[in-house]
Amino acid sequence: MDHQSPHLLLRVPTPSKQSLSFCGATPRELKGWIAHLPKANLGETARQLYQAMVELNQLETPCENRLQLLELMRPEIYFVCQHLERHFLSQSIVLDERPRKVANLCQALQNHLAIGYKLIVVQESPRPSRDRERVQLLAIALQRAVHSLNGPLIRSNQLYCPVPEGLWLELHQLYQLAQGRQLHRVTVRDPLARHTQGLSVEQTYLVALLLGCSRCNQMRQNGIARLAEVLEPWSALVSLQPADLPSSLFAVAPQLDGPPRYKSLFSEADPRTLLGFDPLPLVDAIKEYLLLPAEQRGQSRLLMPEGLSVDLLQHLSSAWGDISERTFQRNPGQGSLTLCIGMSALHFYLAGSRPFSEVLKIPLDIGQAVFDSVAKPVAKDVWSKAFDAQPNQGWQPGMPLEEIEYTRPVAESNAQPTQASAAPESYPTFSVAVVNHSPGGYCLSWPKEVPSQLQAGELLGVQDIPGQGWSIAVVRWIRQVRGGGTQMGIELVAPQAQSCGVLLLRKGEQNSHYLRALLLPAIGAISRPATLITPRLPFQEGNKVQINLHGDEHRAVLTRRLTSTGSFNQFEYRIFEQPTPPQGKPVTAPGSQSPGGEEDFDSLWKSL
Repeated sequence: MDHQSPHLLLRVPTPSKQSLSFCGATPRELKGWIAHLPKANLGETARQLYQAMVELNQLETPCENRLQLLELMRPEIYFVCQHLERHFLSQSIVLDERPRKVANLCQALQNHLAIGYKLIVVQESPRPSRDRERVQLLAIALQRAVHSLNGPLIRSNQLYCPVPEGLWLELHQLYQLAQGRQLHRVTVRDPLARHTQGLSVEQTYLVALLLGCSRCNQMRQNGIARLAEVLEPWSALVSLQPADLPSSLFAVAPQLDGPPRYKSLFSEADPRTLLGFDPLPLVDAIKEYLLLPAEQRGQSRLLMPEGLSVDLLQHLSSAWGDISERTFQRNPGQGSLTLCIGMSALHFYLAGSRPFSEVLKIPLDIGQAVFDSVAKPVAKDVWSKAFDAQPNQGWQPGMPLEEIEYTRPVAESNAQPTQASAAPESYPTFSVAVVNHSPGGYCLSWPKEVPSQLQAGELLGVQDIPGQGWSIAVVRWIRQVRGGGTQMGIELVAPQAQSCGVLLLRKGEQNSHYLRALLLPAIGAISRPATLITPRLPFQEGNKVQINLHGDEHRAVLTRRLTSTGSFNQFEYRIFEQPTPPQGKPVTAPGSQSPGGEEDFDSLWKSL
């Protein structure tokens, strides 16, 4: 039966078993059992590890032996959890039953691992000892317990779910215990550490704290994973300190089950009961890295592994910076909104439900090859009477051979409309309930079914009243509310926009083909110039582009990037006054993309 240790508030079971059913309770026999796990069968391996951990935490054994057994199980559990992630990450926000169970299994595996280390902490901490080996034993158990609890914390953030109840409180208590025994800054060698050889309890705890104030609900799942890896070496730039120091921007209340918050939000708490930390040295290092020329960033004092984008770094420097006040007051809302998700859908509806080729007004049959018939007599097939001759459907004896003929460009009025590759059913709309709203955006609640393409940073179309125009918005955060339901916050970008096409001009090379883009009008009231929303790639500041607006083509240069997410960029641009004759040819003939090609490109664009 579980109980709470009164002085630690750590949840651990009371061991009562004298042996293990699957092997002997020695490191040698456990190592042999692990060697025979069916690693090729991930599900069976996970099942056996789960059952083994449950038994191991019920085993009565000395702390030294328990630590050795746990150290053998630890890399196997992390291996299984890492390879099971593909079943529940990069899926729909609301998981189906099977991926949800897989995610819960990973949470349970690492939670049971943490329980094993907490058992050592509970048994060792009440008896002070100056024996170096016992002190080292406790230091390892504390660091491993915190590290094991970080796994469910990271996974909860990746799934936009509430953090398991009691997890934050246990993290706080483990650090308090380490600090009380002067073990919080003792570096422990950790084979599972990323980008560093060892970690202290304080560094491992700071990984959780920095993650807890990173606004992960505004990030994408892969970004959260990359952040969790790099926080281990980065945590060396941050230190915990008394909360009453002026430099303590964030604080935690160790007696509460909650994440760090801005110290200014603990208005009624006694600062002496809080623990503070200042991420400014880390923020300064990130800003210093961003200011370096691209070719010199390898010399930065800040470790920067692959996969950390500039957008993510800018997000972190903002999240760990000074508190920002809300621009608008939230008001409770009612009713519902109609949404469409993604550039392709929004472009389609802004264009009046017209396919992309019709928006560009480029005839599809320019330069296309046509196979025409020329009457030529053919000899009768002497094998046609053979017993195994197969009738050729649609072919009649004496039909002429073919020659290839290229047609001239036809007038726009004669161009035939394309087949509806972007038919309305290809771009569904969704009705979502309004939780609250402000002039700058909405908090919306989804029904049970959440589209798989919904993620932070995705472009949205918003329709207040059916039949009216579409506003442009972006998903800023996503969260799953405890007890059911998914909520998201969206920020309004512009009240209207025009569908257009944009291609990248390459000097001396072939130009790209047209991609979907949106033209946002200037807003004089806030002195904002006209802007262009493009796909995430390949467009960058300084690129020369060609904009096609209802068939009229204009050359422009992308001057300043205002916004960037994992799905799109928003640029200010400048139109060239003097039209320049086109240079180069598109890689793909305008309008020659088949319906299948458009869908294939859309799926690629969303994954970049």
